[in-house]
Amino acid sequence: MRVLIVDDEPLARARLRRLLSEHPDVLVVGEADHVAKAEAALASEPELVFLDIEMPGESGLSWAKRLRQLAVPPAIIFTTAHPGHALEAFASSPIDYLVKPIEPERLAQAIARAAQPTRAQQSHEPRLNIQIGRQQRVVSASDIIAALSDDKYTRLITVEGEVLLEQSLKELEGLFGDYLLRLHRHSLINRARLRAINRNASGQHLAEVVGLPAPLEISRRAMPAVREALGSVD
Repeated sequence: MRVLIVDDEPLARARLRRLLSEHPDVLVVGEADHVAKAEAALASEPELVFLDIEMPGESGLSWAKRLRQLAVPPAIIFTTAHPGHALEAFASSPIDYLVKPIEPERLAQAIARAAQPTRAQQSHEPRLNIQIGRQQRVVSASDIIAALSDDKYTRLITVEGEVLLEQSLKELEGLFGDYLLRLHRHSLINRARLRAINRNASGQHLAEVVGLPAPLEISRRAMPAVREALGSVD
């Protein structure tokens, strides 16, 4: 496993490198003491990044969010002397969160977790490259909450926010296949986020979707497939 160490403390980097030397399947391909240098070190194609949270300049938390947008992002294990960052850190979906001084046993557990294929790798989860301003972003199927037609565009709602796409709902269905479920000709949702089917006073069926503040209408045509996806009858 190819590893990059990013930490502004030389002693912390040296200790981690020494601990990693006890793992024959780990190869340290680079070190960096700040994010700008770490960006350049990505040329060494690390599979795993040990990332400090508090550093001069851009923080590890901020860089981790940008790393997630890469087409093939490396796994991340946060290293920090401040356990209070844990909640915010886990929003970046790290493999683990290690508090300094790092204990050999905890490090071994983290490396074992990093060696396991992610769900996306196991299932070959499809991804969509999108353009936001001048930035390229990558959206995985599991990141999608819903896609709604919005005039000539599609409003894609993800765990990180919303974006307007030129792709149609039909094109998204073709790309993401069974990950998405059709509720209506105007809407798709992440199948895994369907929570319940309700009926309002007018007899209209509505889908409760995890991550959306309001339910979405279900067409009569889509009802059988939606009920089957939910696994129960309303």
